[in-house]
Amino acid sequence: MIEERESPLRNAAFRRVWIGATVSAAGDAASWVALVAYALGLAHGGVATLAVLYTAPVAVGGLIAGWALDRYDRRWLLVGDSLLRAAVFGTVPLAAVWGGLTSGQLYLVAGAYGLLKMTSLAGFPALIPELVPPGQLMAANALESASFGIAGLVGAVGAGIAVAMVGPGYVVAFDALSYVIFALCLLGTRTGARPARAVTRPATVSRRGGGLGPVLRLMAREPVLRDTTVMFALFNIGEGALLVVLPQRAIEYGLGAGGYGYLVAAVTGGELLAALLLVRGSRRVSLTRSVVLASLVASVAVLAVLVPSPWVAVAGLAGLGGCAAAMTTWAQTLRMAAAPAGVHGRLFALLRTLMQATPPLGAGLAALTLRDGVTATVLAICALMAVPALAFARDLTAAGAHLRAPGGRTLAPGRVAAGDQA
Repeated sequence: MIEERESPLRNAAFRRVWIGATVSAAGDAASWVALVAYALGLAHGGVATLAVLYTAPVAVGGLIAGWALDRYDRRWLLVGDSLLRAAVFGTVPLAAVWGGLTSGQLYLVAGAYGLLKMTSLAGFPALIPELVPPGQLMAANALESASFGIAGLVGAVGAGIAVAMVGPGYVVAFDALSYVIFALCLLGTRTGARPARAVTRPATVSRRGGGLGPVLRLMAREPVLRDTTVMFALFNIGEGALLVVLPQRAIEYGLGAGGYGYLVAAVTGGELLAALLLVRGSRRVSLTRSVVLASLVASVAVLAVLVPSPWVAVAGLAGLGGCAAAMTTWAQTLRMAAAPAGVHGRLFALLRTLMQATPPLGAGLAALTLRDGVTATVLAICALMAVPALAFARDLTAAGAHLRAPGGRTLAPGRVAAGDQA
C-alpha cells in the first residue's frame, strides 16, 4: 500500500510519459502562435481558415483514434503518432528557410494536426491505468490536468517572446522536436498489465468489439458515464458563452487591449492551481458528490463577472477554473472505474471529441442572449452549470456509492479509494 500513497511522479513509467506529454503539449501551444504569425505574413493566408482546419478534423480523427487505441498497443500508437506529427510540422521551418512556404502548406499542416490531435488527447488518459496502481489514479488524473495548464501557459508565453525575437520558424521546429521527445519518453517506458485487472464491471464491451455502438450503450446504461457526460457538455457550452462575454467585460473594466488575456489567464491559473492541489488527493471524499458540488460552486463563481470590480471578476474566474479542473479529475477517475479498461480508448476519444464540439454552441448561445444584455447571458451560463448538477445529484451519488475502483476498491461516499489511507 505504500506505493499507492506516493505521488505518481515517483513512478518512473508515469513520470516519463507525463514529462513527454507536457513537453509535447507545450510545443502544440507554442506552434499555434507561430502558425498564426505565418498566416498573417503570407499573401493568401487567413487565420479563420487556419483555425477551422486546426480544429474541425478532430470530429473525424477522434472516432478513428478511439477505435485504434482500443485495438492496438496504445504506447506504440502514441509513438507513431508523435513521429508522424514531428515529420509534418518539421516541413514548415524547412519550407520557410527555402522560401517555399505557402498558405496551402500551412492549411495542410493544420488539418493534419486536427486529424491526429485526439490520439494523444485520448491516448494519455487511456494509458494511465497501465502506468500507476489503482490508488494513484486520482493523483495521476490531476497531474494530467496540470500538464495541460503548465503547457498552455509556458507554450503560449514562450512562443509570444520567441516569435518576436527569433521568428516563428524556430517555434515550429521546437514543436517538431517536442514530438520526438514524447516518442523517446514512450519508447523508454514499459507499461504493465493493469488493464486486465482494472475491469470493474462485467466485460460486456471487449477491446476488439468494434465501433462506438457498444460504448454508446455502455454510456447510456452506466449513470456515472451518462450523467457526467451531459453535465460536462452543458458546462462547456456555458464556458463557450463566457469566452464571448469576457472581451466585452474587459473593455468595461478598463483593462485595455490585453484585458481579455488577463481574464482568460485567471481561469487557466485557477485550473492549474486546483490540479496541483489535487495531486495530493489523499483526503477522503465522495467523488460523485464532489463533482456535483464543484459544478454548483462554479455556477456561483460565474456571477462574479457581473460585479463592477475587475478584481472580483478575476477571483471568480479563478474559482471557476479551479472547479472545472477538479470536476475533470474526479470525473475521469470515476469513468476509469465505471468502464472496462478495454474500451478506455474509445470512451475517452468520444468524450473529449464531444467536449471539443460544445464551446462553439456556447458562442451561439451568447450571440442570442447578449441581445438582452450581459446579465442575461451570465445567468444563462449559471443555469447551464447549476441545473444539470441539481438534476443528476441523487442519481449520480447513488451510482457512486456502488462503484468499484480499478483493483476492486469501492468508491463509496467518504472514500476516494480504499488503500489511499491504508
